[in-house]
Amino acid sequence: MRLRAFAAMLAVLLSGIARGDDGGTHLRAGASAFRDGRYDRALVEFRVAGRLGAGGEATWYVAAALLKLGRVDEAIEAFDAAEREAPQGRDVVLDFYRASACYEAKLYLTADRLLAQVGEKAGPRIGQEAARLRERIAALFTQPPAEAVVDWYLAQADLELRAGRRALARALYAEAAALSGRRPTPYRADAAAAGIQAAAGSAP
Repeated sequence: MRLRAFAAMLAVLLSGIARGDDGGTHLRAGASAFRDGRYDRALVEFRVAGRLGAGGEATWYVAAALLKLGRVDEAIEAFDAAEREAPQGRDVVLDFYRASACYEAKLYLTADRLLAQVGEKAGPRIGQEAARLRERIAALFTQPPAEAVVDWYLAQADLELRAGRRALARALYAEAAALSGRRPTPYRADAAAAGIQAAAGSAP
């Protein structure tokens, strides 16, 4: 985290502790900043909310703010943490943001599964955006995936696992497995399955 952002978060956190805030005030402040497009500020508020007791619910919003800031890898890690910590906190809009993060990370099949769930529950605007993303994904898979594509996902997953980004690594291995399954003859499916297990086993 940048020093200035850390200092801002520390100041807000100390202020919240002094007032006996349970995190709700910061969740609301973060939501307001998010709506205004001030995603840096929203991220600080959501993180402080989590530290003051808002818990896993705040993590969903942290993930959305990270996505808006273009920090896609971190967003995917945060979405995974939010699902584990507060599965009841998810909603259709957050699922759309999560799908968008997956799309940006080239986790196209994972994104498509999430978007399929979003489409029927979302309002018109998000529903249309979800449909457009699904059309783009479908255009990528008019032919079976090449072996080199599966190799790329496995290599990226290995890199992410070594870097400690376990959720992203697991997602990349899962994408490789799904791509292998779309071929007439599976390719490196065993490596993908072993990778998923290794990433899951590395989780705290």
